[in-house]
Amino acid sequence: MNKTFEKLEKLLKKDDRFVSKDGKVMRNAVYEAANKMDEKLISLLLSDESIEKLFFKKINKVFVFDKQKFNFVINNREMLPDSYTRYRQDIGLVNSRDEFISGTNDVVLSFPFKDCVLEFDSTDPNEKREEIFFNEVLANDEIDHLFSDKILTNAKLIDKKGEKEITKFDDNSNLLIKGNNLLAMHSLLKRYKGQVKFMYWDILYNTESDLVPYADSFKHSSWLTMMKNRLDVAKELLRDDGVICLQCDDNEMAYLKVLCDEIFGREKLINVLVIEMASTGGLKRSHKDQHFLKTKEYILVYSKDKFDGLECLYDEWLVYDGNYTIYFDEKNGIKKLKDKISELNLKYDNLKATGYLYFDDIYNFLIKNKDKIYRRHNPSSWAKQNFEKGKIVWKDKTKNTRNEVVKVYNNDKTEYEYLMKIVSGEYERLEPLSWNYFDDKFKLLRGDIWKNYYKDMGNVNKQGGVKLSGGKKPERLLIDLLKAFTKENDIVLDAYFGTGTTGSAALKMKRYFIGIEQLDSHIELAKTRLKNVIDGDETGISKNVGWKGGGSYTYFELKKLNEEIIDDIKKVKNKKGLIAIYNKIINTGFMNYYVDIEKLKKLIESSDDKKINDIKKLLIEILDKNQLYVNYEDMDDSDFKVSDSDKKFTKSFYNV
Repeated sequence: MNKTFEKLEKLLKKDDRFVSKDGKVMRNAVYEAANKMDEKLISLLLSDESIEKLFFKKINKVFVFDKQKFNFVINNREMLPDSYTRYRQDIGLVNSRDEFISGTNDVVLSFPFKDCVLEFDSTDPNEKREEIFFNEVLANDEIDHLFSDKILTNAKLIDKKGEKEITKFDDNSNLLIKGNNLLAMHSLLKRYKGQVKFMYWDILYNTESDLVPYADSFKHSSWLTMMKNRLDVAKELLRDDGVICLQCDDNEMAYLKVLCDEIFGREKLINVLVIEMASTGGLKRSHKDQHFLKTKEYILVYSKDKFDGLECLYDEWLVYDGNYTIYFDEKNGIKKLKDKISELNLKYDNLKATGYLYFDDIYNFLIKNKDKIYRRHNPSSWAKQNFEKGKIVWKDKTKNTRNEVVKVYNNDKTEYEYLMKIVSGEYERLEPLSWNYFDDKFKLLRGDIWKNYYKDMGNVNKQGGVKLSGGKKPERLLIDLLKAFTKENDIVLDAYFGTGTTGSAALKMKRYFIGIEQLDSHIELAKTRLKNVIDGDETGISKNVGWKGGGSYTYFELKKLNEEIIDDIKKVKNKKGLIAIYNKIINTGFMNYYVDIEKLKKLIESSDDKKINDIKKLLIEILDKNQLYVNYEDMDDSDFKVSDSDKKFTKSFYNV
């Protein structure tokens, strides 16, 4: 049972009016007294400092009783042992009065564990265990302890020379952290709060393949809780102009967007990008008559506060716009583009309206003469109004299309009159093909549908020299996101690091990265990949950015608390060893709350060699997996065996 509730229950039992004959607290009696603002009840609650802080707010030296919060606790007595909250079975949309609605403007997402913290440990992807949901109202102490800074261990610097142990953290270092991403991000707050420019998370999609270890009835709500906890701390880490990109699929996209609307604000949505991640070929065609084949994923893009815009992206334009039919030079004047091409003995048939630019001779001719090829263009009424006011806004062709140059013609009557004649239709305006020219290629401005990434998926396993069956994203996707939202030396954080695609792209594009990963198998793949990149990896985006190798990163782990005990359990070979482990577990106290100590002891004492493996599994199960890591305040406790080098590095990281 939660410590806060135990204290409240003990306090209420001091008043006989609230206690039944069998010694239980009568919730209805307490609820009625609270509604009447009963003086004895108020005095009782004020007699305990921690209860006072929980249910009272001091305003101008007067204590104000939060009756609503108190009654919520009392009325949810049956849910307290598991820290569950309202609406155990219902997931839906509610208004500000907590009423389920069919439609309104003040829509928020409601789910059973919304006001809970869920660590979601994933040390073993096949381990389906029960999680503890810490209620934000009732478990303040537990949550504070959970989110405390952790001891950092096994710190190393990895560069071209190899790896070496370190005891001092370098401010200008890339980071790879092994540990739970929620707790790792909280441990980053002291150093990186408000410092991260960009986050890319290829999150758990909440499908069967994710092995999210929850009962089916609560799996959706648990997933939302897990994401809410992480997005809350992510927002603290982001710069005011920071951006977060969350990649997901149809399973949770709609709910995730509503959740992000709550956390970041609906007005902070920059885009919902649609990414083409697959083709309609292959085995999936067997389902073509059941539904339209799934080829897309989404990236939700949110800003924290002051979004300063993005760098436009362009794709190569291989479909010719047949409206560009005029060829003009000062010597020969205006002629048809068709005639000019014929003069050069090129095949104009290759360049019909919306024709594909697959022929090098035509393509090269157009590139070379881009400033001499035009289309007729009639200015809009908006442009006419601006001409009449004495000014015109032109796009500056030498800069990014977001930049504009304003020219005022009041002092140049001749040019102004010429421009007015263009607007009036007396002259026609010619728009140059060069506006669609970019890096020796024709360009097409990228929209919110990003196509053809599936073409990279066939080679994605070769990128970085490491393989991962499913889930690995192409570096080309990351380079586009980093181009759009970051500049050199910006900090990029990936809390779902996997095999390290984000870190690889960041290194190659001269951004700092922070990667967090918990699974042993993924960590080893990421370390191998990053070392390959440092040594000059030629896969992925290397050729696009001219990557030749270099860079470094710092690796460290969150120091685990129960890991040593688990290792000891695995080594046990007889009953004597089991008893020794039992005594060690009892002394630590880090067990799941539902363990009956006496029954466990009797089970071990009555066991034989045939049952040793079963009991070993049981002992591992009873260890509290939400107490896996050692908190900073326990650094000098000899029971946790923190080495001097770990102490030095931890203090250096936290600037202590």
